[in-house]
Amino acid sequence: MERLKDLLSVLIERAKQFGLPTSDIRNANDFIDNQEYGLCFDIIVTQMYEYDIEIDNDFYELLIRIGDKLNIPPENYSFMKDLIK
Repeated sequence: MERLKDLLSVLIERAKQFGLPTSDIRNANDFIDNQEYGLCFDIIVTQMYEYDIEIDNDFYELLIRIGDKLNIPPENYSFMKDLIK
């Protein structure tokens, strides 16, 4: 079974590859270190959208998997579909 922390680490790495600023990557990693997984997810989603950073389908699928594990309703991050290139 996939561990939530591992999935979030992959999400952060992918966000970094897509161009999310280092300060946001650092904040997301701090949230993981403090087991604030929901906040980690939220900062990645919010900042990627705010910076209008393009994503791919794989990234969105990862959001869905993590959202399910965190019991976050899809409507809380479905706006990220607008960023799929």
